[in-house]
Amino acid sequence: MTTLIGLSSGSAPHLGGAELARHTLSSGGTVVDVRAGKGHAWEAEGLAGLRDAGCEVCFVGIGDVLGEAPGRPGTGPLEQGLPVKVFAAAGCTAPGRRAATLRHVDALAALVGDRGRVLVETHHGYADVPELVELCERAGTGVLLDTMGLARIHPDPVAAAARLAPWTSYAQVKGFDWEAPGTSRHQPLATSCAAATREVLAAAGALRAVTVESKAPALAEDLALLRAWYPAERPPTGTSRRAPAPSPARATEAPQ
Repeated sequence: MTTLIGLSSGSAPHLGGAELARHTLSSGGTVVDVRAGKGHAWEAEGLAGLRDAGCEVCFVGIGDVLGEAPGRPGTGPLEQGLPVKVFAAAGCTAPGRRAATLRHVDALAALVGDRGRVLVETHHGYADVPELVELCERAGTGVLLDTMGLARIHPDPVAAAARLAPWTSYAQVKGFDWEAPGTSRHQPLATSCAAATREVLAAAGALRAVTVESKAPALAEDLALLRAWYPAERPPTGTSRRAPAPSPARATEAPQ
C-alpha cells in the first residue's frame, strides 16, 4: 500500500482551498487533511475548492468529543466515504458513559459510512492509550495518530503506537522535542526529532496517509523527508489520486 503524503490545513490556516492544494502539490504532497470550525480559510471554498485544484482530502477534523453530549453530532462538511477526525473524552468507555459514546459513534458513522471512518485523535487532555484501545475494540473506531499528542499522553510513544497500530490508518506529524513534548515549539522534522518520529511511524504499521501539521517554516522540507520515508508509486496516467477509504474496523459492539 502506498502511503500518501500531504499537509494539514493547520499548517497554513490562512490559505484558501485552491491555494492550500497548490501549496501542497508544489511541495511534493498529494493529499490534505482539514479542520472544520476553526476559521481556516479553506472553508470558504469547501472541499470542492481543494479537489478542483487537484488535491484529495484524507479526512476532516471536527470538534466532537466522544463521551460528551454533543449539541449536534458531526457538524462540518462530512460525506460518505470520507473519514472524520474527533476526540475522545477521558472516561468515555466507563460504564456510565459507554452507551452514550457508542451512540455518538453511530451517529458519526451514519454520516461517513461506517465506524472505521471515525478517527479518534491521540491528544493531550483526552482519552489515554488504554481507553483508546478499549474504545476501538468496543466501537470499531479508527485512530488518527498525532505524534506530539501521543508523546504527551504516554511515556513510551513507540510502544503506544504499536499498541494502537491495529486501528491506525492515518498519522499527523510535526517536529518537536521528544524529551519535552509538553513545552516544545514546532521545529523542522529534519532536526534531532527525525529518528524518534520515524520510529513511532514505523511502530504504527502501514498507513494510508501521513500529513504535516506544523507552524515551523519548513513544510517543503518536512514533506521531502516524509517522501523519502514513504516513496511514492507513480499512478498510471489518467488514474485518480483519491485517497482510499479505510476498511471497517475489526470489532464492533452494539450500544448498551
